[in-house]
Amino acid sequence: MDWVETLLRKSCENTLTKSEVLHSLFHMIEVNEKTLHQIQSDTRNFGPELEELKQTEIRDLDFHLKFYRSLVNYINSMPEKKTVEPTSR
Repeated sequence: MDWVETLLRKSCENTLTKSEVLHSLFHMIEVNEKTLHQIQSDTRNFGPELEELKQTEIRDLDFHLKFYRSLVNYINSMPEKKTVEPTSR
């Protein structure tokens, strides 16, 4: 997860704390859960093409939710004061 380290380093450069990053991820989870619930609870019938699009959107939102939750777990496992050292290019 080198890109996560890069993201965290950039976040540190912009003075974001671990809790601020987590807060942002929790917000994204909340937004995606709300959107997913709205799509799943819509019982209107728009035909096969839009139903396929609806199922694609549900799969995409589910993927993003899993992704954001895994990031939360990863970031939570890091010590609060962990220094992210720049990598040499």
